[in-house]
Amino acid sequence: MTQLPNLAGIATADLVEKIGGGNFSASYINWSRTMHLLRTHAPGWLPELVPNKDGDILHSAPQGCYLLIRFRNGDITTPPMPQAVMDTRNAAITRDKITARDITDTHRRGICMAAAMTFGLAYELWAKMPLETGFAEPEPEAPKVDRTLIGKVQRAIAGHIAEQRELGAKQEWDSAKDMGEEFASLVWAGLTTEQRDYIRALYPKTARTKETA
Repeated sequence: MTQLPNLAGIATADLVEKIGGGNFSASYINWSRTMHLLRTHAPGWLPELVPNKDGDILHSAPQGCYLLIRFRNGDITTPPMPQAVMDTRNAAITRDKITARDITDTHRRGICMAAAMTFGLAYELWAKMPLETGFAEPEPEAPKVDRTLIGKVQRAIAGHIAEQRELGAKQEWDSAKDMGEEFASLVWAGLTTEQRDYIRALYPKTARTKETA
């Protein structure tokens, strides 16, 4: 059995580019750089499209189409890998709406995917692991809790309780819970035992939400 090249660890951080922004950003290595890495570190291995039984490069799926991509080195070929023809939202495109541009984009994207699956080339990007120079996907920042607002809510609740305004106290606590579990927990932690008991009494036992002791 032919030993396939192992290209894990070949890709470096300086080859990585970003597309999009915010929650929709993605890291990738340009297809031309991927091909250069293949030619340099796996000489003789070239990508090719596997046609369907009718000789068409598009393979039909229950919804949309896909390309089958494999690598060849002389008479040796690797198992084909499917790559769906997708739009910019990664949704499958129906056959009647697929354009030549969709096919060429899918071909280039599929080569990168197949190279990662077959040779391990740039697999770190797909697995979100650090590359050689320390590149890694940034961890999403945890939402910051507004400490000033927490104090304001605590004082408002205390004021309502002091004046025996049950509706006001209940509305403030409901608003705190609407701000999220962490926010409500911090508000609750700043209340006195008497204030917590007052809040508990505003809710029937069956309707109480989990509170922080």
